[in-house]
Amino acid sequence: MSTRIQMSTAAENAVMLSLVDEQGNSPLSIDCNEQLHALAGWLLDQHHDCIVEVVPSYASLLIYYDAMNVDEATFVARIQPPSDWYQQDSQTTVSSGTEHSIQVCYDLAVAPDLERVAQHAGLTVDEVITQHQQPQYHVYALGFAPGFAYLGDVPTAIRCPRLKTPRQKVPALSVAIANQQTSVYPTESPGGWNLIGQVVALPQLKAGDKVRFVAIDLKTFNRLRQEVGHG
Repeated sequence: MSTRIQMSTAAENAVMLSLVDEQGNSPLSIDCNEQLHALAGWLLDQHHDCIVEVVPSYASLLIYYDAMNVDEATFVARIQPPSDWYQQDSQTTVSSGTEHSIQVCYDLAVAPDLERVAQHAGLTVDEVITQHQQPQYHVYALGFAPGFAYLGDVPTAIRCPRLKTPRQKVPALSVAIANQQTSVYPTESPGGWNLIGQVVALPQLKAGDKVRFVAIDLKTFNRLRQEVGHG
């Protein structure tokens, strides 16, 4: 997909850099997101002297700069990447994400929405579990709550919309899906995604990481929870 860079003022010390397609829309895709992380790496490498922080999202970067030493116009002109920046840097930057394997218990005792997701998909519960484990998920961004990672893409066959009425309390470490995304709630919180399992522990994820889910049974899940002090 062909994309171009678009920049706008975000705050008195920040600019928003977005990747947009030919129609001016921000595409939601792993390829676009990986280009974005490559660009973030290039910016931090080339302009660390004036960049304070880069916060990535799905198709944009919020870039904070040192407004005491550089004005916005000068900063924007300085950080314009060359036309071939992605070809130059993608191989090293995109591959820098960490790969994680996360154990999940999909037992109905800890998966209150799994049967409904299966019914929505026209599949059995076991088929939904198998489908959910198939991809190597890409961490698009972090948000909503500290440590909450937006992972994609969920297989088309098991995509399910958010709940019409969000729960007031979602148990910590619940695995959930909503449309093409999946995630793990790091702490107890309100939430409107479909709960299909629980993990024993959640590693610290960052944008650009890769995640695979691996099923474990309820007995193993309970034993491991006891070992890590959750039981």
